[in-house]
Amino acid sequence: MPWFLIEPSGYRYPINEEDEEGLSIGRTPDNDVILADLGVSRHHAYIRVRGQEAWLYDRESANGTWLNGERITEPRLLQSGDIIRVGNTQLRMTYIPPEDETTTPPPSSSEPVSTQAPAYTPYILLGVMLGLLGLAAVIIMIWPTLRGQTAPTVTPSPYTRYANAIRSTVFVLTPVGDTPNGRAGTGVILTDKGRILTAYSIVINPATGRSYNRKNQVLIGAFSSEKSNTLDWYLAHVVRADRQRDLAVVQIFAREDGSPLPNSFSLPAITLGDSDALEAGAAIGVISFPAGGENTGPSLGKALALGEGRVLGILPDPAIQVEIGWFTTDIALSQSNIGAPVLDGSGRLVGLYPGPDAAGKSGIENSFRPINLARPLWVTGP
Repeated sequence: MPWFLIEPSGYRYPINEEDEEGLSIGRTPDNDVILADLGVSRHHAYIRVRGQEAWLYDRESANGTWLNGERITEPRLLQSGDIIRVGNTQLRMTYIPPEDETTTPPPSSSEPVSTQAPAYTPYILLGVMLGLLGLAAVIIMIWPTLRGQTAPTVTPSPYTRYANAIRSTVFVLTPVGDTPNGRAGTGVILTDKGRILTAYSIVINPATGRSYNRKNQVLIGAFSSEKSNTLDWYLAHVVRADRQRDLAVVQIFAREDGSPLPNSFSLPAITLGDSDALEAGAAIGVISFPAGGENTGPSLGKALALGEGRVLGILPDPAIQVEIGWFTTDIALSQSNIGAPVLDGSGRLVGLYPGPDAAGKSGIENSFRPINLARPLWVTGP
């Protein structure tokens, strides 16, 4: 996935060639990139990748889609570094070339290899040596200028360090009553048997303290091990829910259609880190499905958003009498990131974002819960 769309907050959205519908941009929750900008139409634009090319399409939006300051009237080919403006929001395209895995094949053993050097070989060698000496002299002369320049390097994909964590990130959707609406967000796999950590308000109604539906059921979309960029859906129920910690744990118990799980059922569990070891200035990343709240058509796992930043500070939580109750960060977090796992620089789980309402209790909405605070929810009970 060499093409990425970057939000002003720094979140990166990969654009997959396999996705026929492309990466959709708009104001409503059924888009992949959801923008809380009144100047953005409900379904504003989309980007589609074909081979190594990325194309920008406008969806007949009210205020138009602008590329590098020019309003587009037809699909436009994108270049790395292009600026896309929708409403009052500027987005940036970037292309990260995949690593070159091609190698020069060895010569065929069937081809004859001459073992006798031509008579003029010494003259060639002498010429090469003189040429190298001349090149060395030139380099010495211009070396002060070259010192101020750096050799071009291939930037690694920002998703590389989080590759394992991405496989352990799931889409969480809790049906609301008998309606098609649902509370949508993100979760993370704790055990290979399907125990999932997520935000409290995704699965439990804070106003009533009960599930959003009579069956106490939650839908979990986990990345398929057989089909790329596809989610396998399962049914789960709430195992533990702690309103004070703003966290909940659910357990998968059946396929989406209610049929039993196969004996071979297994999910890739996240690697756990130690949140007590986090300090101010530590590098972190946040992975989330861009959907949240009560929606009629969530993104359903079509895209992941990645935000990278640092820990700013540590806050206590007097309500549960802990010194490390919250971590503040410079990553812009909102309802669309609810339930997102927070990872350290090695891609290990060190926290979870419980949503802006919960985080607001700390006094700073860009705050997340430390993973060590969530351990009692899944290390006890069935």
